[in-house]
Amino acid sequence: MEEKEEIPSHIFDRYRSINKFEFHPNIVRTKNIIRDGVDVLIKKNKLLWTNSNYDKGYIHNEGLIVWGVEFLYFKKLDNDTTYKLYILTQDITKVEMLIFGLNKYFTIDKI
Repeated sequence: MEEKEEIPSHIFDRYRSINKFEFHPNIVRTKNIIRDGVDVLIKKNKLLWTNSNYDKGYIHNEGLIVWGVEFLYFKKLDNDTTYKLYILTQDITKVEMLIFGLNKYFTIDKI
């Protein structure tokens, strides 16, 4: 499973410990998202941790956001403006609202 290898194992451990689940969550890999989309997610939700640089503002390299009981793991790609976004969830139907809300921040790439 490609996504499982791209997401660090400590993310799964944290997910299970906070949500009291014994099993791995479902993983939804979205299209790449621009920096503004990550900033919106951080402002409207709880940021658990991030690996960031500061240059006239935070540039997040990767991080973990809590959206309800769902986890959003993001990781910056080679350029400064695009991120991979993974949604970890037990209920796949709950993420449709999130994806619809983020639609304007997705890039025109393939998953």
